[in-house]
Amino acid sequence: MLAACATATLVTAAPAQAKAMDWDACPAGYVCLYGDTYGRGRYSNAPGTERANVGSHINDLTSSIWNRTDTYVCFYEHSDYGGRRLIGVNPNSWVDNVGSSANDKISSYTQDCHL
Repeated sequence: MLAACATATLVTAAPAQAKAMDWDACPAGYVCLYGDTYGRGRYSNAPGTERANVGSHINDLTSSIWNRTDTYVCFYEHSDYGGRRLIGVNPNSWVDNVGSSANDKISSYTQDCHL
């Protein structure tokens, strides 16, 4: 019975720990994209403030963002900064939920924002 209680405690503790670890996985100087809100789910990061294509792992699957750079970054609906500008994120800031206008639509980002 003691073993069963210990296992239940580990399973209960894992989700809270995983949430904290997701946000913590974003290194300084990187832009990090998450597949779920609040920095959870599938994850992709890259150094700097520009990616012409976020890659198939996270393309059109982003729900939250952490911009750990010192620069404002704009996110676009198509690769090569095409289509609509969906959202901008301030330097050293995160967005828990990109909202319905940007959710699962991001394909590229850059510091050179344009409309």
